Amino acid sequence: MATSNSNGQDAKVFDFTSALPFTIYWDANFILNSVYERGRWHAECVAFGTRLDQSETISYVSTLALDEVWFSLLQLLIHDDYPDTSFWRIVNADSSVIKNYINRLEQITNDIYNNPRVRVISVGSRAPLRALKHMREFYLLPRDALHLATMRQRKIKHLVTTDADFLPATGISIYTCNPKLFKR
Repeated sequence: MATSNSNGQDAKVFDFTSALPFTIYWDANFILNSVYERGRWHAECVAFGTRLDQSETISYVSTLALDEVWFSLLQLLIHDDYPDTSFWRIVNADSSVIKNYINRLEQITNDIYNNPRVRVISVGSRAPLRALKHMREFYLLPRDALHLATMRQRKIKHLVTTDADFLPATGISIYTCNPKLFKR
């Protein structure tokens, strides 16, 4: 099912049962929900990831998305292990705590790199200039604007995400399991 606003200018939204595109870009929150068992959309993202793996779709993951996933997952895992203390308090007191989580980050990263249906791409050197344009045009936050710039540089028009941040962007399609993205 696809939806768009009345003027047809913003991103089109598709659910996880819609026909798959030939190429798709993974937002960090899709990866995070796929790998973090307590994620709000964990089951849905795992199922969609499996569907992508079994399809002809080529998925793209940027090094920027991996950075976001690593940091967010570190925060979540440290919070799970130390629920009464803030992430920054723990890390600032003893940064070696991250050694307990590096194997998990490495496994996730290796799974992505070793997946024959996934291509890891870099953020181009001109992406920040394009990102500023996207921030101005769509009021995107910096990282989202960099993701959009990376997508456009590679001519990728489809994105999988669980948040509404990219809704104002024109010329893209969003695949999601978040029902709030359909209520606009």
